[in-house]
Amino acid sequence: MYLESRRTLARSEAYNFRRRETRYICGVPVTLQRFLRFGPVATRGMTLDISMRGMSALVCGAPRVGETVVIELTLRDAPVEMLATVRHSTDARSGFEFFPLSPIAQEEVQHWIEKLQQHEKTLFPNSYTPIAQFGND
Repeated sequence: MYLESRRTLARSEAYNFRRRETRYICGVPVTLQRFLRFGPVATRGMTLDISMRGMSALVCGAPRVGETVVIELTLRDAPVEMLATVRHSTDARSGFEFFPLSPIAQEEVQHWIEKLQQHEKTLFPNSYTPIAQFGND
């Protein structure tokens, strides 16, 4: 959910600031495989948001910007692996841009995003106009 201005809420679909695609909030366990000088290292974390082009996550041990990693998510019942590059990274969170996804990974991520959209629509069936009116008397 995105706060547009004081006392008004906007649908998260409207929040597309500086992004080519809308990201949807989700918390899914993630495994990140990094390839360091001494060999591959697996780290665990939790996703914060996801889109068809990328995601952000909290990861133990922040990866370096520009590093190529393999991300493994368990979205439905099977794990999905995606190759990604690290776009930004701090101790708090890291952002990843996916390389072109395989057809299977693309289908899984698309299905997950559709599920997140449906969940959001059940939580917030109406637009936020009644909430926007609150406090403006």
